[in-house]
Amino acid sequence: MRKLFSQDIKRGLYEVAEFANAEKLKSTKLLLKYAKKHSLKSLDAIQLSVVKSATQSEVVKAVVCADEKFCKIIALEGFSVINPIIGDNS
Repeated sequence: MRKLFSQDIKRGLYEVAEFANAEKLKSTKLLLKYAKKHSLKSLDAIQLSVVKSATQSEVVKAVVCADEKFCKIIALEGFSVINPIIGDNS
């Protein structure tokens, strides 16, 4: 599986994104906004902060996520979501 993922990265299917100070601040803000009411986890906040940063320079059509709670938070942040378990629920 790791080999296939590496090949996909080389083909440009995925891109490795940086987690810098700007994303750390966004993660904190997301946690303050969603942790209590929607059970946002810290690693999910990090992932979402990187997605939000990437959209500033690239077009993100949808976020793929299989965690139903996290899918709701992603949608609340204005992104279309594809849940591979239940299909497109954007």
